[in-house]
Amino acid sequence: MYKFPVPNYKENNIINLMSSISHSFGRKHEYNELKSLNQEKLNNFDNIVLIVIDWLGYNYLKNKKNSFLFKNIHSKLNTTFLSTTACANTAFQVGYPPQQHWLTGWTINLKEVGAITQVLPFTPRYGGTNLSENNFNINKIIDIDSFHKDFKWDCFTIIEKDKAERGFIKHVAKETKIVPCETYKEIYLELKKLINKKSEKRRFIHAYIDDFDAVQHNNGVKSDETLQLFQDIDNKIQIFSESIKWTNTKLIIVADHWLIDLDEKSEIAVEDIPGLSDCLTIPMTWEPRVRDCFVRPSKVKQFKEIIENKMSKYCWCFEWEQLIKDNFYGLGTPHKKLFDRVWDFVLIMKENYVLRDKLINHNPLQIEKASHWAFSDNEMHIPLVIIDC
Repeated sequence: MYKFPVPNYKENNIINLMSSISHSFGRKHEYNELKSLNQEKLNNFDNIVLIVIDWLGYNYLKNKKNSFLFKNIHSKLNTTFLSTTACANTAFQVGYPPQQHWLTGWTINLKEVGAITQVLPFTPRYGGTNLSENNFNINKIIDIDSFHKDFKWDCFTIIEKDKAERGFIKHVAKETKIVPCETYKEIYLELKKLINKKSEKRRFIHAYIDDFDAVQHNNGVKSDETLQLFQDIDNKIQIFSESIKWTNTKLIIVADHWLIDLDEKSEIAVEDIPGLSDCLTIPMTWEPRVRDCFVRPSKVKQFKEIIENKMSKYCWCFEWEQLIKDNFYGLGTPHKKLFDRVWDFVLIMKENYVLRDKLINHNPLQIEKASHWAFSDNEMHIPLVIIDC
């Protein structure tokens, strides 16, 4: 039915990995375990360390055959829909996909605050201060449990300081001890220090490295800057893994998504499509490669005609109910708020196209060198690297 790979949440998904970890630490999980790394293969380790590298793609890594990470690659996993930090990294923090955690993209129309909001930093899309400074309590909005709730052993979250201070992280990692670091390079030092500290309890440690994502957006997948950062991370992980030998640690390294390169022809502006803005009640939300469209009831016919006649080369268009019905966001009972986050029509971009819009206070559209969020093989598939220490 679909001309792209829909996420498979039954097997070989990052959610199945989280199910295995959850069961290993004594907490029930509603999704299947990852068959190739089930709880039985985790139970005998004193430390389970999950390092999430924002951006590391399977196809990128398999072309780096001399790297330490490639030499320890275990298998290929698929990520969530959308293939974006807001959806997939939240899944690592709560153990479930958007079907249950309801974060459907970087920008979401939050009825609770009356604004299109960047949920992770908890700021309005138009800019300005954190919404908590205007007496909005993120704990009343993010009503989802931490992945670590009811774990029978110790849990830690190691993350760079600017993100550790976000209300979102404080909520989803509240069952853990949060260890803030100044830079990603300090994360390895904190990991080593924690693992070498004697403990009578098993430990689950979740570390997050996001420098890759920004470097690729700004410089492109094939850039020298990207290669240099990859080599640095690869080298540091090798040194780190060797430094914790004989600690009975299972080191699991994954990513949330990969990216694809863009060019000037990739960028499409909503304002350049005659009549499209007139059909919308509010600006589009989510991400430039998957747009959620709020369409005026009186303009639905016009909207469909514009998409079919002027946009079919660039995107597919789906009604919101179809995507939930066909398990794009996950399996099982949807969170009740998911129906507030997915609206009338969803545009999924083809090839490497992105669809951007701008607010009146914004500068001209910024052209990025690389993007993600959609369904290409590069965006959806990430490596699972396993190292026993």
